Amino acid sequence: MTDFDVVIVGGGPAGLTAAVAAGRRGWRVALFESNDDIGGMAASFDVADIRVDHGSHRLHPAASAPVRSMLEELLGDDLQVRERNGRVRVDGTWLAFPFRATDLIRHVSPSFLLGVGRDALLRPMRRPKAESYAELVRVGLGPTVLDRFHGPMAHKLWGVDPALLSEELARRRLPIRNSAGLVRMVARTSRPTGRVFLYPRHGFGQIVERLSEAALDAGVQVFTGQPVTSVVPGVGEVRFSSPLGGVGAGRLLWTGPVAGLQHALGQSVRSPVTHRGLVLVCLVLPHGPWTEFDAHYVPDPEVVFSRLSEPRNYRHDDRGGPRTVLCAELPCSPGDALWSASDEELMARVVEGIQFCGLPEVHVDEVVVRRLSAVYPVLTVEGRHQRANALATVDHVPGITVLGRQGRLVGDNVHHVMDMALTAVGCIDDDGSWNDSAWREACRRFEDHVVQD
Repeated sequence: MTDFDVVIVGGGPAGLTAAVAAGRRGWRVALFESNDDIGGMAASFDVADIRVDHGSHRLHPAASAPVRSMLEELLGDDLQVRERNGRVRVDGTWLAFPFRATDLIRHVSPSFLLGVGRDALLRPMRRPKAESYAELVRVGLGPTVLDRFHGPMAHKLWGVDPALLSEELARRRLPIRNSAGLVRMVARTSRPTGRVFLYPRHGFGQIVERLSEAALDAGVQVFTGQPVTSVVPGVGEVRFSSPLGGVGAGRLLWTGPVAGLQHALGQSVRSPVTHRGLVLVCLVLPHGPWTEFDAHYVPDPEVVFSRLSEPRNYRHDDRGGPRTVLCAELPCSPGDALWSASDEELMARVVEGIQFCGLPEVHVDEVVVRRLSAVYPVLTVEGRHQRANALATVDHVPGITVLGRQGRLVGDNVHHVMDMALTAVGCIDDDGSWNDSAWREACRRFEDHVVQD
């Protein structure tokens, strides 16, 4: 008999959701996380007694019914419905985000408005010159939107000219791809009901904290600081090694980095998909709120951060006293100059960006820096088959199922990967057999996921 019916590798939202769902079916379940803490990028941490996240995270009403039901059960009244109130800098002008018709009429620059209008009229005449991120935006939304917003923002996030990024990346990141879609979106978000989101009272990390509690309640054994180093696949039993020794499982659900599974299987990893990292710079201010806005989006190449958020504006939470925290997201690559900069240098660069954008002056009491090495998978035109090739090496291995952001090399939202996890557990029949056809069909559905910012 195997040690466990189901073993999950990875303690982020996907892994924890799978653990809860499998444990509640009465199976013997274990979860192995290589880090000392669970939650991954979805975890929260304390800065000046204020809960902050690893960047700007939200839950979206687009979550599937099973995911929404699980979240409501776990969080109860702590799952707050909030109205989005962000801003995006376009052509040197701050616009409300999500967009609102009256705000666009009042604040959008005449040259930008004329350019967008001209591009909409000429849309039938544009044809793609290549299958790239830049061409999908240029053909669908027009050169004006590409040159003045999406192009600079894409270059900032992935560190690559958008003409060299794959079309697949754009399809996964851009819910609006043509002028008609933009008009429909503005019509929806001009109403308060069209710009709501869900957010836990005590930070986004409250989701993984409650999932972890629910997993333990369901009898799941959770092992942290336990990387899986080798895997021997098989029908009916998968054997793998960790610092605890050899372990057997009826089904292995892998939510960690796909390259880690390839190494554990003894596969040679050729031209792996690279990732863009992120430095999160948290500035503690003596008084708050700093502004009324929850987040500022900044594509300008002169500004080091892509997004500046104020976590206290995401939720109603009386804790934290008079102070507030600003969280600046600085896309970079591990090992580059920005990644290696000191806390003082990073703080200075963020303050310079705040001044450049004409935002209110900041007086910083403290700076806290976190570094995340694998945030944005970089899918290029030249390497457009890298992701498919990587998944092909692991997707048909007996006894193993690959899911989640890191596993499937996607930038999906949390509600997407929770849906993946529930689906994967649902593909395990009561006798432990695997419904491969149902999973293949689900994977085709997952390919249509589009990130909601």
